[in-house]
Amino acid sequence: MSKVYGFFYKLGAFIEKAAKKVASTAKVLWKKFVENFIKMPLRIMSHPIVGYTEFKEDKKGKLSVAIGMVLIYALLTIIRYNADGIVINAKDPTKFNSIQLLIYTVVPLIILSVANWSITTLMNGKGNMKQIITMGGYSYFPLIVFGIINVILSNFVTVDEAQIITLLSVLSFVLMGYMIFMGLVVIHEYGVAKAILTIILTILATAVILFIALLIFDLSSQIYGFLYSLYKEIVSRFF
Repeated sequence: MSKVYGFFYKLGAFIEKAAKKVASTAKVLWKKFVENFIKMPLRIMSHPIVGYTEFKEDKKGKLSVAIGMVLIYALLTIIRYNADGIVINAKDPTKFNSIQLLIYTVVPLIILSVANWSITTLMNGKGNMKQIITMGGYSYFPLIVFGIINVILSNFVTVDEAQIITLLSVLSFVLMGYMIFMGLVVIHEYGVAKAILTIILTILATAVILFIALLIFDLSSQIYGFLYSLYKEIVSRFF
């Protein structure tokens, strides 16, 4: 009996120790999550000059957090495809494609970051590619916050009240644009006029990148079609 008692005593002590360790680790992880995914983006949004200065100079802007923001928004977009209320959800469930939604969420950030880096490099911008992508990832914060609010509201509002959701969606994109604009000003150390010019040139550079990408895709499709036809011809003639 004493051995059995000793075994369960040790087992209980081990479980208690493990539980305390898990609780402590969870507390630390939660604190880091709140600091990186909530407090820092809120600081940037409410005090952009100070927030982005800390983001750049004090290395408080983290690429891992930016990637996390984008992935959270991508997950939210996938969830909203079917979770949005019937009042605002006109999507066809049979056409749901999670990979396509993920691409539509991630690819624009990559293309715009490359375009902005190519322009700001020529215009003596101080920011590097990592900082640009990180800044872009943090700017998804208002889309995430208002997206969560909208998916909840959409299941309770009436048709007449649906304009509230539209207003919140517009506000989220305005705040996103504000964060990006202020990010360009602080990270590249630009004035307002030069930042606006940079945005215009970034849009033009994005159009050029997309045009080249479409040309490459079309050329690749033609080459693939030619090689596949040649393969079929060889097979039909010699095999």
